[in-house]
Amino acid sequence: MKILFVQKEGGIFGAENYQLRVIPGLLAQGIEVEFLRLYTNHQGGLGGPFIDRLNEFGITTYQVNIGKYPTVSTLRKIKKIVVAGDFDIVHTHLIHADFHLALIKVLFGLKPYLVSTKHGYDNAFTSKYGFNPDKQRPTPYYLISKWAEGRMNASFTISKGLLDFFVKTRLTNPSRMKLIHYGFDMQSHYQRKGEPQFRVSDKQLIIAGRLVAFKGHNYLLSALTLVVKRFAADVKLLIAGTGLLESELKSRVEELGLSENVDFLGYSEQVGAYMANSDVVVIPSISEGFGVVFLEAFAAKTPVISWDVPAGNELMEHQKTGYLVQPYDVNSLANQIIEVLERKDLQNDITDQAYSRLTSYFNLSRMIEETIVFYKTVMNH
Repeated sequence: MKILFVQKEGGIFGAENYQLRVIPGLLAQGIEVEFLRLYTNHQGGLGGPFIDRLNEFGITTYQVNIGKYPTVSTLRKIKKIVVAGDFDIVHTHLIHADFHLALIKVLFGLKPYLVSTKHGYDNAFTSKYGFNPDKQRPTPYYLISKWAEGRMNASFTISKGLLDFFVKTRLTNPSRMKLIHYGFDMQSHYQRKGEPQFRVSDKQLIIAGRLVAFKGHNYLLSALTLVVKRFAADVKLLIAGTGLLESELKSRVEELGLSENVDFLGYSEQVGAYMANSDVVVIPSISEGFGVVFLEAFAAKTPVISWDVPAGNELMEHQKTGYLVQPYDVNSLANQIIEVLERKDLQNDITDQAYSRLTSYFNLSRMIEETIVFYKTVMNH
């Protein structure tokens, strides 16, 4: 079996980290995989760390500049790569790849089966509405997604919450869309516990991820004002990550009088160690296609608090493997944080069960096995 992965890439984020895990896993099972990177000059440009990592794995890679809009010339370049590779399946990721390959299938024909993975949805929509299907309107993003999905032989999402959204908004035919949860062999971050350089306060919280609206940093900062009233200078929030909202969030911290209680870590390769040495990992995202940060926290054996929304309420059970609170209720979030900080001695059972769930289900071998079954089903249909 020979697969061509296709994705527009301008930095290593959730979908890219998925590729860096799933492709070596497929190779280990005897599946041939090559990668076509779509790029633009204004976002990523030619080459970069992601393509370098793939090449280090010995993976054959291609790159095509797709510009701002699809052109016949660009589509023919992509089609030429597909034809020359004699692939059994072309596997697209994210909307740009979905749309370009769907166009090629319609305009020029496509011999391989065309499948897609849905890692998320329109950030502009989910930042406002999460995965609320009732709020979806026929926006350009919606119409393009629906049209491209209609040209796929099959597809799968990475969470049930995302699957339900695609079905309820009629973005897909439910008979052709499956569910395959992420599964990664995470480092055992909990082994970093007790390293003092990653502990800056008696009561330490951490939020990790891009500084973008749907991650919910502003909710957490509002909740932190209530937590600080309870513990004063004893509590510190670490904000790990970079993004467009960095300056806005720093201004917000000053406005709320939280400068002594918040540290911005920026990008850090030691996020797992910071998690392991914190008391709570807070994930106040409005929505997550999946949320690898949950698995990072499970691996750190640090309790997680999130809104009771997808995909948090899919990955955790309240008071069994983590804590789920009333969505967007700042008081509930603050009260849950305070409760966990005041009862640190009761968290081991929660974190042990979360870690067990991580290793028994959210693992690479299960994800690879289900992906191969998906491919075989498509080819035998």
